[in-house]
Amino acid sequence: MLKTQVTKLEPNKVALVVEVEKERVVEAYANFFQRAARAVKIPGFRPGKAPKNVIASRIGNDAIKSQIIEELVGKTYPQALKEAKLEPISPFRLEESNLVEGEPFTFKCVMEIMPKILDFNYNGFEVKIKKAIVDDESVQKVLGQVREQFSKTVPLEAGELQINDFFLANIQASCGGQPEPELTDEKSYHKLAEGNKMLAPLTGAKVGETRAFQYSFQGESEKNSKFYGKAIDFRVTIERISRPVAPELNDDFAKDVGDYKNLAELKEKIRANLVEGSEDDAANRAFDKLVQMIAENVTLVVPESMIQQTTDLFIQSMERRWRQMGTSLKEVLKKSNKDIKEIRESLREKATFQTKITLIVNAIGDREKIEVTDADYQAAIERQAQSQNIPVEKFLSSIKESTKIDIRSSIKNRKIREFLLMNNNVRYDMVSDADLNKGETQGDSGSNSN
Repeated sequence: MLKTQVTKLEPNKVALVVEVEKERVVEAYANFFQRAARAVKIPGFRPGKAPKNVIASRIGNDAIKSQIIEELVGKTYPQALKEAKLEPISPFRLEESNLVEGEPFTFKCVMEIMPKILDFNYNGFEVKIKKAIVDDESVQKVLGQVREQFSKTVPLEAGELQINDFFLANIQASCGGQPEPELTDEKSYHKLAEGNKMLAPLTGAKVGETRAFQYSFQGESEKNSKFYGKAIDFRVTIERISRPVAPELNDDFAKDVGDYKNLAELKEKIRANLVEGSEDDAANRAFDKLVQMIAENVTLVVPESMIQQTTDLFIQSMERRWRQMGTSLKEVLKKSNKDIKEIRESLREKATFQTKITLIVNAIGDREKIEVTDADYQAAIERQAQSQNIPVEKFLSSIKESTKIDIRSSIKNRKIREFLLMNNNVRYDMVSDADLNKGETQGDSGSNSN
């Protein structure tokens, strides 16, 4: 029978002292020497027959003690947590241990635990949130994007290079008379996209024409480029031009896009998707604002290990963004003469608040006994399988266990969101898509009405 004692060290940190009965210690020593006798080859003794003192002298008392401590702690720690009713959120740190053969074994470990949040109010708040208007212009904008996706490029026999055209070119680049291999390409395809300042001088060029120009890398988005601050000389010969030709907006186009009878049906589907997206976006905005307001009235010491875990997620997100831009966070830090510790410290306040938000949302879910039923989970799985156009069984077999956990977590968060929206005063201000991100305002006083 284990004996446990818990001592509070900090708001979210405790020390757990565990005493293991001597019978388990005797058993641990016996098991160790049985294994060692079979595994260690000692001259003059058959496998498994070497005496205990000979094995001990061969392995060393410190090594034996270390291995038995590791085994005893590993086996008894989970049981001790259960008996002490602790919920650790970080790996434990073994600070003390006292192992003597034939005697009870005691050890002390320190860990962070889930913080307890005292009663707090999360009803009766008021927020005003912008919601995007869905009108004919919105539908036409999306329809134009779909039309562009279904465009076909047609070689241009005559004419000039225009915005959105594709072209094959021979590009020679140099700086101060020295070639720049990374920017040089004899056969490369490009798109003359609107806003691309580097390729803008090619506008109006014809097939076979050569243009020479200079471009200086000094834009905000180019700060992390190895060419930033340099003036590069380009000599470009246009070899081929292809122009995207969009299909006509008619019933045949709608049928090519998907399972639609006519163009009117496609438009209605686009409108329905836009309305759903507008509703969901506004609900998320309202939820975020409500939780921020609630958090401002909650006193909570956020566990350090959780802050670091959230910071890790931020760092991973930054790394993905830099990879998409063709570089890495490591390279960016090197060029800016910073180290990862500085970045982590700069993210600390944001990570602390985000972790606090997560803890509060989870606490609301627990207090309102919001659960994810099997029916909720099954419906979510079916929706995702349908969106990927694959059978449910195949979808389930293709996803990891962590993904299944994420799906359940997402469902629970959605239910918590719905609860908060229903139990607080949310007013929506209908605005155009262009005005959607110009800031939000909260209720009259910014506080709850209770």
